Amino acid sequence: MKNRIYFFTGTGNSLKAAKDIANAIGDCEILAICKGADVNVPSECETVGFVLPVYFFGLPKMAAEFLRNIQLENAKYLFVIATPGGISGKPLAQAEKIFSEKGLHFNYGKKIRMNANYIIRYGLIKIFYTTAMKTYDKRIAAIISDVKSRKNNAIEKFSQRFENIYLDNIRGVHDTDKGYNVSEACISCGICKNVCPAKNITMDGGRPVFHNQCESCMACIQYCPKEAINWSDKTQKRKRYTHPEIKYTELSKYYNFEK
Repeated sequence: MKNRIYFFTGTGNSLKAAKDIANAIGDCEILAICKGADVNVPSECETVGFVLPVYFFGLPKMAAEFLRNIQLENAKYLFVIATPGGISGKPLAQAEKIFSEKGLHFNYGKKIRMNANYIIRYGLIKIFYTTAMKTYDKRIAAIISDVKSRKNNAIEKFSQRFENIYLDNIRGVHDTDKGYNVSEACISCGICKNVCPAKNITMDGGRPVFHNQCESCMACIQYCPKEAINWSDKTQKRKRYTHPEIKYTELSKYYNFEK
């Protein structure tokens, strides 16, 4: 295939956007950024894109590391799309900074607001959800048009202030799971294990066990069918969210898990 898009997601938002772009440009493969993901891009790939959420005003730790390690040979057009929920920070500038250190540059970067869903900090905010869903089609259509025509634009300017906030928060992200607890509602379905991009969860006696390599994506909490996984005492009464078009079965296939 001549085109390839990589995504990272915890709730399906970025995968939804990646699928829509891939379907529109055609001849496009979609791959997940997850533990063990191959960083080598075939030489025949001409367009390579990245669709990434925003964590702490920047990129998910695993996504940032993937950008640092990816091996690009002959790509003629590189783009990055950020899918923030709340304050977007400077994720595109961070991505450009990482690539510039490799002697690469993005041709195009854009943000598309999706539903805010960081459940350990806040619950589902209905007005943001409604607005994001209603305006999504128009906004993704504009991005698709730009990518199909290989438009170039200026990436947002880097901000050390946002970078400092990001570094302060992302440093301890792997230990996020120390706050997780599992209630008696658990039915041992293993969905939490299968939707974890970090492969941080194993099942022991039918119960999930967390191994302190968390990416703080919240997929385990959001996709749990019985709301049995919670963080401290903060999430028990908060409404869960996953993108309505992205089911756990699809996500688990991208992470190379069985149904």
